[in-house]
Amino acid sequence: MKLPGFSQPSSTLRRALTTSSRQLTGSYCRPWNEQKHFSNGGIGGLQVGARIFVTGATGFIGANLVRRLVTEGHQVHAVIRPDSDLWRLRDLLDRITLHWVDLLDSGGLRHVARAVQPEVIFHLAMTGGHPRGALDRIRAVQVGVIGTLALLEAALETGAVRFVHVGSSLEYGRVARAMRESDPLRPVTDKGLAKSLASQLVKFYARKHGVSAVIVRPFSVYGPWESPQRFIPTLLRAAITGEEIRLTPPGYRHDFIFVDDVVEGCLRAASARTRPGEAFNLGTGVQWTNEEVVTLAEEVSGRKIRVIPGAYPPGPADARCWVADIRKACRRLGWLPEWSLAAGLGRTLDWLRSYLNDQAECGPGSYVRP
Repeated sequence: MKLPGFSQPSSTLRRALTTSSRQLTGSYCRPWNEQKHFSNGGIGGLQVGARIFVTGATGFIGANLVRRLVTEGHQVHAVIRPDSDLWRLRDLLDRITLHWVDLLDSGGLRHVARAVQPEVIFHLAMTGGHPRGALDRIRAVQVGVIGTLALLEAALETGAVRFVHVGSSLEYGRVARAMRESDPLRPVTDKGLAKSLASQLVKFYARKHGVSAVIVRPFSVYGPWESPQRFIPTLLRAAITGEEIRLTPPGYRHDFIFVDDVVEGCLRAASARTRPGEAFNLGTGVQWTNEEVVTLAEEVSGRKIRVIPGAYPPGPADARCWVADIRKACRRLGWLPEWSLAAGLGRTLDWLRSYLNDQAECGPGSYVRP
């Protein structure tokens, strides 16, 4: 297969374009009956215009989810922390309703929920995902426990049709094979700890109190609107600007999944018939070393990227094996990732170029956020 701009694709690029989780796991999948789960474009059997509550709406995945919900015609109510940065949502502010309330303010949160009467709740809020100190770690656990507890109580009180908790693959910790939903939760990071505690609460409320709740666990998500200091935005920005980047030592692997596929997984989870508090992995089933991703980014961008191998120290979430077993999500949700890594990198690169151009036209500033 010949690609525009390439005389001969490398083996890395051919793998990225031709290897997909559909090919790897398709034999495990049952046909998805969309009519059975959706009604006139609604989610979870709800009509278009459903009242949707989203926490973590200013975050990377949350903002992409909000965009999808708005596009589909739903009433989006975003729970926003008072000190949140709205940069990802600025072009949507006239199409969504913002509620400025801290998740640790359980009374305020329940007051907003009573006023909105949400039909579906997407819980993505996470503070201190990459803590810089003790206060960040404490806040992360507080949001994971107290914030989730308050939101579950709000779901009980308002009779929400569905509660979708967006967890993380970090809940599992290190596993020497593809991670399964049945694996014990042994987090090795602060975010993993906070998310695993929240997952336990969600399961308890689903089984004990009857909250219609489901858990999804995304793996290494990338795409438009990702925080600029993360690996793939840094890599693609280097392809554009020529700056040099530092890499971890060779051999660390991640299961990279495009954000649109994660959003689709969240929507499928909101609509599917599941067991109380059931969890589903959202990954691709394919893992890549950082070196392979650099090579692929070079071929997608047509630019050589300057790297310093081994100059970036590995973190607790860097491992020789970090990949999802997605057979359960395939079978039960009728979900499959549609974006190859090559296509996802290309789409993200296009978005980043456009964003940087807009920043330049609007005046001083660059793709730099806290």
